[in-house]
Amino acid sequence: MKATVGSGDQAEISGLLCRYYRAVDDKRVDHTIVEATFTADGRWVSPTGIARVGHEEIAVQQIEAIALFRATHHMTTDHIVELDGDAARLQANVTAMHLWASGTTDPATLESHFLAGGVFQAHAVRTSAGWRFSELILRIVWRTGALPVHVSPDKV
Repeated sequence: MKATVGSGDQAEISGLLCRYYRAVDDKRVDHTIVEATFTADGRWVSPTGIARVGHEEIAVQQIEAIALFRATHHMTTDHIVELDGDAARLQANVTAMHLWASGTTDPATLESHFLAGGVFQAHAVRTSAGWRFSELILRIVWRTGALPVHVSPDKV
């Protein structure tokens, strides 16, 4: 029998995204944060379309990506959660600012940051520990600002 779903479920699912990107912005993504956000076989799909699968692969990639920046600031809005028993879909808009770390951009340029806007699409499942993402996809719609030098697309 499926559990009853309601506004508490919607808030928990929306909160997964908010708490995860707060950890990104605070530069404290680690295995504990990833395990509290994703299922064991969860997928995180980057803006470049590369999928990372499982806690270890997601954590390693995210820790490496965050190291490319002095600071980031992600703002998510318009969270739409559609519940279907013990499964759900989430869509949210994101605007994010990224300040490149020293040595990541061309030192001759005046800009050392970029802004991007996009859409998060996620699938979540209810687990014994609460809701977790089985898939989180970030699709960039627009971007402006400095491009990195010597950064492989598989790193971001």
